[in-house]
Amino acid sequence: MRVLIVRLGAFGDIIHTLPLAADLHRAGHIVGWVCEDRWACVLHGSPAVRHVHQVPRKVLRASGTLGRLLVLRRLARELRAGDYDVVIDAQGLAKSAVVAALSGAHQRIGHARPRSREGAWLIAGQRVPTTAVHVIDQQRALGLPLLHGAARGGWCFPLPAWTTQRQWANEWLAGAGLDPRHGRRALMLNVGAGWPTKVWPQERQIAFAQACAARNLPLVLLWGSPDEQLIAKAIVTASPATRLTPFTTIPQLAGLIAQARVLVSGDTGPLHLGLALGVPAVGLFGPVPAARNGPRGPGYRTLQAPGAAWERKDVSKVDMGALGADAVLTDALAVALPDFDSRTGSDLTMCRGVVMVSHHVATRDQ
Repeated sequence: MRVLIVRLGAFGDIIHTLPLAADLHRAGHIVGWVCEDRWACVLHGSPAVRHVHQVPRKVLRASGTLGRLLVLRRLARELRAGDYDVVIDAQGLAKSAVVAALSGAHQRIGHARPRSREGAWLIAGQRVPTTAVHVIDQQRALGLPLLHGAARGGWCFPLPAWTTQRQWANEWLAGAGLDPRHGRRALMLNVGAGWPTKVWPQERQIAFAQACAARNLPLVLLWGSPDEQLIAKAIVTASPATRLTPFTTIPQLAGLIAQARVLVSGDTGPLHLGLALGVPAVGLFGPVPAARNGPRGPGYRTLQAPGAAWERKDVSKVDMGALGADAVLTDALAVALPDFDSRTGSDLTMCRGVVMVSHHVATRDQ
């Protein structure tokens, strides 16, 4: 069958939904995906996604009613030309429900309430209850009506190969004295996050960088916005041995992260990209519980700040500053084991270009 996934964004949420596409592809379905144009690079070239339909985010936000209607009409024509049998609303909001309805697919699958909000459940003919804790498992459950049984195996992330961008990353790291081809793998710290309440305080990041420098551990800072760049520059000022990357595209960011000895990040897109790349990581969690969004498995650790309030939507008491630099570095060194530092330059070789992460049943949205 031809199956359309509707997950418009954001970065981390796209990553979290990739295992659903992998399940459907493995079952022999032809998969299409609707996303905002700024995230399309995560899907173009994916071995599991045949067609990528882009929604122009800026046009939709800046245009008047007529402009939006024209965009939606063009999108409806494009989706109907795709002749999809099934549409899966993997977002569960009014905007994704509208796109699902525009697809013209006769079978519509979505999350049940309360996971589905803003009346989106009214569009779905099949509403899948949320029983899993982790968001990836919640997304995979949407494919169960089409898989004739449980989604088996580990999490597979069918990312593009990004060969050119990986080569760029290797060359940049080599120029910084950190050539991974010569065994020089650095710790990497992603300094920002999509929500201010998910950002590790600047003074804690400075302390972390200084602790790395005191132990002669090379550290590279990742950033993705002007505000994050300011944080990164402040860290470098306080700890001059720290390397600062240039602004990167998502594929270039993937190339850098793929060469990290360990990635340290808050609950945001780069952390989840690291999981998809199979890179050891320490996740710093605040408003959203790590059990819901965090990486899991032997190569990962998560630290939870007090005040997690995902269900209450009250983040006023979240204290990311409670996560100390020494504790984070201790966990980072704990996952920087030889077994996790023996990767070659090709992290995307499993499942025919798909990284598989071991599925441990235990106690992950920009």
